Amino acid sequence: MGRWTCRPSTRLYGLIGSPVSGSLSPVIHCTVYRLAGVDAVYLAWEVPRGALSGYLAGLRLLARGFNVTIPHKEAVIPLLDALEGAAEEIGAVNTVAVEQGRLVGYNTDYLGVERCIEAKGHRPRRVLLLGAGGAARAAVYALARLGAGELVVANRTTSRGEELAKWAASLGLEARAVPWSEAAKWAAWADTVVNATPVGSYACCPGEAPPVAAGLHSGQLVFDMVYRPLRTRLLAEAEKRGAETVDGLCMLVWQALEADRIWENVEPTPQLYQAARDAALAELGEAEPTGGEQG
Repeated sequence: MGRWTCRPSTRLYGLIGSPVSGSLSPVIHCTVYRLAGVDAVYLAWEVPRGALSGYLAGLRLLARGFNVTIPHKEAVIPLLDALEGAAEEIGAVNTVAVEQGRLVGYNTDYLGVERCIEAKGHRPRRVLLLGAGGAARAAVYALARLGAGELVVANRTTSRGEELAKWAASLGLEARAVPWSEAAKWAAWADTVVNATPVGSYACCPGEAPPVAAGLHSGQLVFDMVYRPLRTRLLAEAEKRGAETVDGLCMLVWQALEADRIWENVEPTPQLYQAARDAALAELGEAEPTGGEQG
């Protein structure tokens, strides 16, 4: 790739959230910038809940854009100057562009979900969605755009699941919320299972999985948004039962590429996807799994 140096003209991007110490976003974006010839760097900033407003004031002056992760994807919205259409409809922001001093919120998570499912040639019709937070809302938006017909939301807090199901219905999905304890029954019914919770991640509870294993089956697509570890217990259980799987790194890389399109007009190509994914895998110290996620 050649040597890469920072200059007075180098543009600043980054990630805000908590925790961010294990984030792969810096290596993904910096790989894209090197390959695309973009004069920019990408950092990660630990921003606890109470410090969000102060950090945004600084980034408004110093950065050209930044990504937003847990726990700020919804909390950041009242602090922005404008929202792009999809972000406003989803009610969650993962990408912010600094445009002439104004903070404009976007959502590229749903585009990451779309890319990963489309790459498998899968047509979601009956979906079990695990979780009801910002990532789950992005998944619902993508699934509606992909033509899904029926959606079941399983969430530990049933009231939040009901809120998400009501919103999904406004997008044209036949949606309902069920208790977390019924997830396995609805997994057996579904042709698509999406985990939009941190269950199984190193940050939450490594070695655990949402309670769906008994319902997983062949002919199904199981999509786990967790990427640390890359091969979660959920994905291992799905593969054991003959289901097709998508790991969380697929979504992470595609949503990053879509953010770079907004910030730097970099076209997201399969070649850039694979290079960024390979760099992330190297950072994880893992080889590409057999039949890895191709974009």
